[in-house]
Amino acid sequence: MMFVFLNDFLSQEKGLTVSDATFVVAVFGFGCAAGGIFGGYLGGMANRANRSYLPLFMALTTYLGILPFLGLLNDPTYTRASWKPCFYAFAGGCLASMPSVNVRPCIINCNPPEIRGAALTAANLVINAARGTGAFFLTSMMTMWGIDRQSGFNVLIIVFWTITAIQLAILAKTLPADQEQMLTELATYADSKIALVNGYGSISVDEDNQSELESQCCDNTVDDDRTIYSIETLSTSFDAVAARSSLKFIGSSLTETGSFICSPSCGAMNRSKKPALDSLAE
Repeated sequence: MMFVFLNDFLSQEKGLTVSDATFVVAVFGFGCAAGGIFGGYLGGMANRANRSYLPLFMALTTYLGILPFLGLLNDPTYTRASWKPCFYAFAGGCLASMPSVNVRPCIINCNPPEIRGAALTAANLVINAARGTGAFFLTSMMTMWGIDRQSGFNVLIIVFWTITAIQLAILAKTLPADQEQMLTELATYADSKIALVNGYGSISVDEDNQSELESQCCDNTVDDDRTIYSIETLSTSFDAVAARSSLKFIGSSLTETGSFICSPSCGAMNRSKKPALDSLAE
């Protein structure tokens, strides 16, 4: 939304020349690039220190990103591309890119390899839809309530970025458990494959999977593709299987989000609606 309206806003509402407004937008782009680099580095450090720190880092940078944008929109002391609007633009782009660059690693770390393509496709669909929805909300507010673009920008940035920061903070509780569960499943899968290749030698597996592995190793008629969840089974491209997986992913994420923001009775109601979402995806 910023790239769509920022140039025109700076030249019309703030009184900058078109060349100065374009320069400020270019500085905003450089800030986004710098934020992508430093955000990935700092996010990796936070994740290595504690898995809960990464969502908190993303929530903090999202919320702090509101401040330079408010300065760029509301500061009446600049009329050209001086250091002040360039600082606002660079800081806003840098802080805005820090959380977004860490979203995809979070999705990858919480999903098995065979559906990561579907999960990332679902995330891209939501991101692309939000780009158009933000512009739609801005023009709708201007039409219905008769406000100018400056007020519309202020409302959208404060409200939606605050909501985003809260949602990212909630991940501090759920993300570490999801990543640990995914690592456990991948380790179990790797152990089972190694055990089959080596004829069930000295590989250590848990008691629940031991009897199943012994029967599979001793029975040559067992179909490995049918009895073991193979990573090679599904394609990561956006085919019919990935489409159904994307719908299930969106449904389960909405259900999990609702269970945290609703009352216990509301959470029970959302869980009762989950089969309907699964049937829709199928």
